[in-house]
Amino acid sequence: MAGLALIAALQLPAAVPQCATCHPTEAAAHSQTRMAHALVPVLDSAFARNLPNHSLSESNGGYSFDYRVVGQNLAVTTVRGLDEAQGLIRWVVGAGDQGQTPLVETRAGIAQHRVSYFPRLQRYGVTVGDDPGASANAEAALGRIWNKNDLRACLNCHATSVSSDLKSFTPGVQCLKCHPGANEHALGHGTPFNPGKIGAEAQVRFCGQCHRVADAPGGNALETIRFQPLRLMKSKCFASGKLTCTTCHAAHHDALRNDAAYYNGKCLNCHAGLPHVRQQKAGNCIGCHMPEVQLGQTLRFTDHDIQIVKAGVAVQK
Repeated sequence: MAGLALIAALQLPAAVPQCATCHPTEAAAHSQTRMAHALVPVLDSAFARNLPNHSLSESNGGYSFDYRVVGQNLAVTTVRGLDEAQGLIRWVVGAGDQGQTPLVETRAGIAQHRVSYFPRLQRYGVTVGDDPGASANAEAALGRIWNKNDLRACLNCHATSVSSDLKSFTPGVQCLKCHPGANEHALGHGTPFNPGKIGAEAQVRFCGQCHRVADAPGGNALETIRFQPLRLMKSKCFASGKLTCTTCHAAHHDALRNDAAYYNGKCLNCHAGLPHVRQQKAGNCIGCHMPEVQLGQTLRFTDHDIQIVKAGVAVQK
């Protein structure tokens, strides 16, 4: 099973920078964030915890999916009639807010599993981007095979300190991911990189290394809603040269949800004198100028292209 070699040997690095010794507040806060848990061992995932005591299955008479715990991992079998394939899941991508998708070791290589768990809906479904309906065969039902570049791109945004051979990493986005040089700094050498101290566009592009600054393949405007830096850079507010990611989002905390007053305060830092704002007095700036957009049946994202929103406009740029 040569296809398993790419990921079967993945181990956590022995040394992790002791950032919490000098920065306990930041380290404690970050440890609770979704980014810190962007990649988790399968048995720690919502995907594994919520599996029912029966098989999952594709629509239109497709393949069934059977899962069983094997040590610290999860074995998956796809079957329809006499056609059967097996895989092993060690890691799950996603913190469990929007969704979680396993990486499956198969005979053909590493696959993005065809089944994902969507916590907001509390149900399993076809992974976003995959075709619905029945798979062509049992191997295809396990998921879409990734090459090394695919896996590297995934791990580089969902893990930290990924080795060149992809066989060693720290799961989740940890201190070193945003603060290169922290290891050397902990040993008394130099100062680590701090994205909070660089220019507005540079910071947005830094975050955009993972949150995306390029259009979706095929120019699908709706798909780009989830690329927050890309959408933000299209806005007139960003053109001011003052707006960064950390203007509204505290670096070591999750983005706040359903807190209109918090974001109103951020907007008022620049817009307090506008007649429109004085007339409104209170309300929800984000709800009007950065509405949530539904992507399919499973995902919702706030559109970071700050604008006067009219019907259909939010997804046209």
